Amino acid sequence: MQGDNQPTIQFNLTPLKQNHQDLFCALYTDAQVMAFIGAPMSCDAVIDYFHRLSDKLMQTDSGVLYRVIEVDTDSGKSQCAGIVRLKKHQDNREMIIGVMLLPQFQGLGLAYRAQKQVMTEIQSNASNKLITAYCHINNKRAHRLYQRLGFRQIRERVYHQQPAIQWQREITCRKSRAV
Repeated sequence: MQGDNQPTIQFNLTPLKQNHQDLFCALYTDAQVMAFIGAPMSCDAVIDYFHRLSDKLMQTDSGVLYRVIEVDTDSGKSQCAGIVRLKKHQDNREMIIGVMLLPQFQGLGLAYRAQKQVMTEIQSNASNKLITAYCHINNKRAHRLYQRLGFRQIRERVYHQQPAIQWQREITCRKSRAV
């Protein structure tokens, strides 16, 4: 959560592109980032995963939306801070959301604001869908994040071989109506 005396960090959400491979390496090889997800991966394994993911995202209806969180720096350049992922579940009614941030960008309110922006973005296309988040059972910061985003705790379960809490929130369509 962003501190009271810290300025709001400006950011943009951009589609995932080939030049974001280094960001994936930085995220998936970092022990702090991976602490509640699984063991850090080797950069070679991450590159292989990134290429398979890129191929999948090129498909018309991959069912996965990635947004890169790019923060504005004092020098006027943007710097990649992390990713937000939204993935359709098999039943097509539920979507799974998640966020990964580099350590230097954690605790600044970016995860909250980026996920809120993604949820707003999809509301125009949603038709009463559920958004689900899975957080490691010991990841207290993530639990507070999803509470603040309006999710409710559903149950404890194993998710990707990790003990997790399942959180859900309903998204209702905000399509404009003709007058």
